[in-house]
Amino acid sequence: MKRTSLLPALLATVLFCAAGCRRTEPPPMKLAMGVPDGAKKYSPVSAKNLTLKLTGKKDLPAGEKAELIYSLIYTGNSKKTISEWYSNENDNITLFIQPYLTGMKEPSPDNWIELAPVLKQPIFHHPLILMPGNRVMVVKQLPFIEKLRVSPGKMRRYFIKAKINLASLDLCSDVDILQVFHKEKPMGEF
Repeated sequence: MKRTSLLPALLATVLFCAAGCRRTEPPPMKLAMGVPDGAKKYSPVSAKNLTLKLTGKKDLPAGEKAELIYSLIYTGNSKKTISEWYSNENDNITLFIQPYLTGMKEPSPDNWIELAPVLKQPIFHHPLILMPGNRVMVVKQLPFIEKLRVSPGKMRRYFIKAKINLASLDLCSDVDILQVFHKEKPMGEF
């Protein structure tokens, strides 16, 4: 007799527990690194002991993908933090270019063409911490070189300079001369 009275109670307990136990999935996580753009005002950073320099090739073949390598070099004695650094490295530098015309010795201050980066969305910042002797390399693409044509035996020259693309840091590179030459076809290639 006791068994029959326990069976309905046991079944009622199992059904009650099964109805109350639902499997819920956690909401999907969004992975984002850094601080969203505009969420914070960054304090100015001194350019003391910082140098921006073109360290890659300055002679490029026309008609091919071209990239320049710039280095941000820190020569101070203690660590330096740049809080506004863009998570997408390419967004941290803006290039300025102008044709090097025959007879020119210096670039014209009014003829610079700005090649500003198209900021990748979403825009995030993270701190860049530079220790003494550190450098950060940023690769910049020059898409117009791929479309450029140069006659065999000729070359085109351009003045080029870079500027850090941050409101908190005012730093420019020296002006360099970029040479674009005709890509010679190897022997046997038509």
